[in-house]
Amino acid sequence: MYKTIAICLPLCMAVASDREQTTPPLITHPSQVSTESLPLGDPIAFLKECLNRFERGNVKGYEMRLLKQERINGRLQPSEEIEVHYLRDPHSVVFKWLKGQRLTNCALYVEGKNNDKVLANPAGLPGKLIPVVERDPEGPDAKQSGRYSLKEFGVYHTMKRTLRGFEREKAKGTLKVEYLGVVKVKELGDRLCYGFKRIDATPQDDGFSEVTVYVDKENWLQVGTILKGDDGKLYGEYLFRDIRMNPEFKPEQFTKAILTQ
Repeated sequence: MYKTIAICLPLCMAVASDREQTTPPLITHPSQVSTESLPLGDPIAFLKECLNRFERGNVKGYEMRLLKQERINGRLQPSEEIEVHYLRDPHSVVFKWLKGQRLTNCALYVEGKNNDKVLANPAGLPGKLIPVVERDPEGPDAKQSGRYSLKEFGVYHTMKRTLRGFEREKAKGTLKVEYLGVVKVKELGDRLCYGFKRIDATPQDDGFSEVTVYVDKENWLQVGTILKGDDGKLYGEYLFRDIRMNPEFKPEQFTKAILTQ
């Protein structure tokens, strides 16, 4: 029975993603509120200070809603809404899909636990037959579920990834940044954000050549990222909203038990 389900999961995914999705982008059109300068003037210095503030804030964990839409294996997938619980030490992540689940209803990764594997409750009939399965966090199933694995998830990891991209382009002498001013993003609960866009001379290995970044004006957290190609093709869109820092987690939050609650 298990082998049948294991074979069925990727097959169903392939069928479901055989045609281009026509769902609209997550972010509509953020409205510019002011042309107030980007703090520190230099986007690289600003991103570094965002990371420093995160560290100084003694963040132990957080809860949020993640809105995302990604192009995987050349196909734009439906948008997803995910309830997220995150603990920094040890690196622990719980994803519970509220909308748009394809392979999984809920997934758990805890660094150094569960054989360093992802535990997941499969979506649909497979999940009713076998409530919890074990998966390689960077294996084929994980790559079908998202561009970034649960091992790479987190606000801090996102900001570091963004900073590395800006520093890489600067080192090549090809850094080009367009500042968008202070904008109001409806999909982030009308949060005011500093917006700026990096335009690369050549596409990255992942195919995108344009990175738009939204950093919350109040707390300096990167809360929005949009990846696009030269032709405007969407590769990835990620929004972190309703972030609650250092919540009190229930005892079973990062255990196997959470998958079937």
